[in-house]
Amino acid sequence: MKKRLLVLLLSFCMLLAFAGCGAEEDEDNGRDRKRDSSESKDAEEDDDDDEDVKEADADDKEDEAEQGDPALASQAGYYTLYEYEANGIKVDHDMLVTAGMGDTYLDLKADGTGKFRLFESDLDITWEENKITVYGTSDYDFEINGDTLVMDMQGVYYTMKKEGGSAPADTSVAAADDKDEEDTPDATDKKDDEPAKPAADAPGGDGIVSEEMVQKGYVWMNKINKDIFNATYEDLVAYFGTEGAFDKEEFSEHMNQNRRYYKWISSENDTHFVYVNLGEKDPEGAPGVYKVTGFNSSGFTSADAEAKYLDVLQQEASDADKAAAGSAKMKDVELSIAPFGKDDKAMKVKVSMPESGWSINEKKSELVDNDDPEAFGAGFIKFKMEEDIEKFDFYKDSFENYKDIDEREIGGIKMKGRTYKNIGYEWTEYIAQISDGKAVSVGIVRVDISDGTMGDKILNSISFK
Repeated sequence: MKKRLLVLLLSFCMLLAFAGCGAEEDEDNGRDRKRDSSESKDAEEDDDDDEDVKEADADDKEDEAEQGDPALASQAGYYTLYEYEANGIKVDHDMLVTAGMGDTYLDLKADGTGKFRLFESDLDITWEENKITVYGTSDYDFEINGDTLVMDMQGVYYTMKKEGGSAPADTSVAAADDKDEEDTPDATDKKDDEPAKPAADAPGGDGIVSEEMVQKGYVWMNKINKDIFNATYEDLVAYFGTEGAFDKEEFSEHMNQNRRYYKWISSENDTHFVYVNLGEKDPEGAPGVYKVTGFNSSGFTSADAEAKYLDVLQQEASDADKAAAGSAKMKDVELSIAPFGKDDKAMKVKVSMPESGWSINEKKSELVDNDDPEAFGAGFIKFKMEEDIEKFDFYKDSFENYKDIDEREIGGIKMKGRTYKNIGYEWTEYIAQISDGKAVSVGIVRVDISDGTMGDKILNSISFK
């Protein structure tokens, strides 16, 4: 599967020539056209005088059935996931494959139906111009520019490329039906009132929590937890305060790992829930440990949930950060930074960082808010050096939401502050010309630097040599 999708993406330019507005007809439409044709023939025998008119009407109906709604036909097609952006972090296709999302697709049929493959589940959808509906309750907007579709799934952005064909055989519903039930158990086979039965060793409960907890949980996963893809099922149980409702279990062949799917459901409205995909990422080293590989929500929008709870959750996280920072054991480290290609002009950055919970990415000159310096989604503090401060403005024209902020003293030097969005990240940056030939940038991404936090403590410890 991975090879096939990579080939399809690489051959995208060739496929553009085949991307059209038409779509395959379903059997019901075919039967309708046959019935219309039969009826027109009966009318022809009954009334020869109306022959031409009725034949024209039949032709018009057949053409209309073939073409469908022009607005839908112009957007119909098969789209594969090309890029993913969440919380300011962009993930390319190779990383998506590694994360188990490489086979994500959106198949929009001209009759307003379709399929959305997400986290190895094929979801039936309905859709209208610039909007799809999943689970019959969750609406997601999308925009199409040429052959690129960008869908906003409550603050998580899916960029997809149109391939002009129907779903590949090995990800279609028909193909899924041909697989052994043992390999791909189908959650839709169970009756609506029959709860899913987890494997003998799979935990599970009813997953019922308050509406507030459902929405808070989604915001916490999407905006607050910076290491969500290392969070275990037990971490989610601890946060939500109850076992999740088990949905299904299956083996992912292309990821070579077991997958389990759970819901945490609102007690006030059972169409409101958080749906989480977890994988046994290290079956040999940590058997039975399932970590988050993806999550989504149903029945409420990310914007509404964030409007209610983001500030509260951010304050809670900041308070916890301050409490931990006050008692954290620190160690002194040293980084070397230099202008690109000019190592002979290098300077030293001395800084204190926690003995645990943080790490150094020396290649990128970053302090990383995670024990793993390559952790996906982790916050970081990045150091850069140029000979002239103006070099830091080389890409300024591409900065989004640029804003000047108050100066900050770092290493005894007053540094100019600014915030902006660039290369998918929301940056807070401080820059200064230290001396002739030495300009420094301290960039912060996803690290709280308000008074008393660990980020603040680290910035206050910096010195330049």
